[in-house]
Amino acid sequence: MEQTAAQWSVDRARELYKVDQWGLGYFSINEHGNICVQAASDSPHKIDLKKLIDELNKRKIHMPVLIRFMDILRDRIAQLSNAFNHAIEDNEYEGKYLPLFPIKVNQERDVVTSMLEHGKEFGLGLEAGSKAELLIVLAMTTDLKTPIVCNGYKDREFVSLVGMAHQMGKTIFPVIENYEELETFIAYYKETGIMPRLGLRIKLSTRGVGKWAKTGGDASKFGLRVPEVLRAIERLKEENLLHALNLLHFHIGSQVTKIKVVKQAIVETMRVFVEVVRLGAKLDYLDIGGGLGVDYDGSSRESHSTINYSLREYAGDIVYRVKQICQENGIPVPNLLSESGRFLAAHYSLMVTNVPAISSIRPCGLDFPKPEKGYGPVKEMFDILPTISKDNFSECYHDAVQYRSEALSLFNLGYLTLPERAYMEEVYWQIMRRVHEISRQTGIQTPEIEDLESELSDTYFANFSLFQSLPDSWAIDQLFPIMPIHRLNEEPDRLGTVVDLTCDSDGVIDQYIGEDGPRPSMMLHSINNGDHYYIGIFMIGAYQETLGELHNLFGDTHAVQIRIQGDNQYKIENLIKGDTIHQVLNYVSFNRGELLHKMRDQIEQAVDDGRLDLEESAKLMGLYEEGFYGYTYFEE
Repeated sequence: MEQTAAQWSVDRARELYKVDQWGLGYFSINEHGNICVQAASDSPHKIDLKKLIDELNKRKIHMPVLIRFMDILRDRIAQLSNAFNHAIEDNEYEGKYLPLFPIKVNQERDVVTSMLEHGKEFGLGLEAGSKAELLIVLAMTTDLKTPIVCNGYKDREFVSLVGMAHQMGKTIFPVIENYEELETFIAYYKETGIMPRLGLRIKLSTRGVGKWAKTGGDASKFGLRVPEVLRAIERLKEENLLHALNLLHFHIGSQVTKIKVVKQAIVETMRVFVEVVRLGAKLDYLDIGGGLGVDYDGSSRESHSTINYSLREYAGDIVYRVKQICQENGIPVPNLLSESGRFLAAHYSLMVTNVPAISSIRPCGLDFPKPEKGYGPVKEMFDILPTISKDNFSECYHDAVQYRSEALSLFNLGYLTLPERAYMEEVYWQIMRRVHEISRQTGIQTPEIEDLESELSDTYFANFSLFQSLPDSWAIDQLFPIMPIHRLNEEPDRLGTVVDLTCDSDGVIDQYIGEDGPRPSMMLHSINNGDHYYIGIFMIGAYQETLGELHNLFGDTHAVQIRIQGDNQYKIENLIKGDTIHQVLNYVSFNRGELLHKMRDQIEQAVDDGRLDLEESAKLMGLYEEGFYGYTYFEE
């Protein structure tokens, strides 16, 4: 049942949007009804997000804007490292743990720099999966002890770069993803005498769970099958290079939702690990890959957007099982590496956008002719409206659907006027609203009535591009926390669906956090003309910032890097202006000068033909030329 105005409170807003659950103490709601951000759950300082947005607007930094809270990155690294270090201490584990940040998760320079800066005390390293990423990683890791793991396919140039980095003294581990790569490294060794410390990625039979389940298992893209592992070991023995094999690696997929899968993968991997050691390899490191999930929706239900385990349980299970199997087989425990990029980066950034317009299926206030007699479908539907009750709302729903279908047929045959159809539509949606209201009050829902929520929702046009800023929401139906960043001390009074500015029907967010699972809409506030209404999209630091594309030529948004220095005290460490129209046109090979020339010729022809006067032509040319330097999004 919906809350009444007297029952509404900030606490109710926390429950509705599950801020405490997914926010993990980084996000909260203050007494003014505004979202606040802090560097850690025990941090004494908070930033009022609405106040920050108001100040950014005064700086002419218009919405949408990506906000990066770099302090959160340090806390995530500390939490991950401390969890493993506590597990190591509790289990008297003799190896060490080192976190890795796979830069494919977020290749932004400031993110990589901050990861290295904040992660130095924890021994954090980087993972590269391509030549471009390798060039970044080699330059950024100035400390020779910083671990570097290289995944992905490797050609001769890649191998040469790795070999020379090893020769420099860098702690670098190229991981063999397919057998042919091993032969490339051996050929390089025969030419140069240089062989870096190698890793092998094994293809487990254990499969992950969730959207990335196919990353693991027999059909996975990367890794060596067990027969290939044996073949690789024999080949290294032939060349007296088995001593170079120092790392074993596996990966069962991103965002693993169930801890039992992690346990199964560790056990299977460690059985392989033991056998490889017995065959003569000196395996000093075990890279458990990624997979550590985050809770996007604040629920404990089974879904792709949440996990059924804690960080402490995750780290404890891994350390315990690795030690147990090593101990049973009398071999030293390996040092542990993990590539938990989603865990490290997801929370640190969010996007705030404004809502320029709302579209609604609500009474238009027009004076439609009301049927007063007869038995046609419009009159029958009109008679339903005052009779809807808790006892008959389902029957009224089915009758209204039938009468609407009949009325539309009459309209298409020319027997129903446009005003009569308009009145029919008004009455139909009033019936649907009443049916939906009673259904929610009683808790009685059929699948058909349940679908009404999305149909009845108002459409909130948000000033952003889903394809640019939230690609996983479109591509793989990833759920992200979305909510107003202010007015949370007021009861939201409308069901809404957020859509973007693109002229694409896929540019809609159709999954929101709900009390019992994802909902097709969310509770939002009415907006008066002229009011600013801001919506935040949270936990987008992993993958979203670099996967975006230029649908409708909406480019990168403004990005602001924030350091929290006190209560509502902060420093803007970096401001990256969003793409201008001129820049995105260059991306698709349109030349500004050529376009200006073509447009000027057409305007001059319009003047010659008398369709524009000189003043009008100058104004149009000025607007056209000025447009090249504008933001690709709406500017307030």
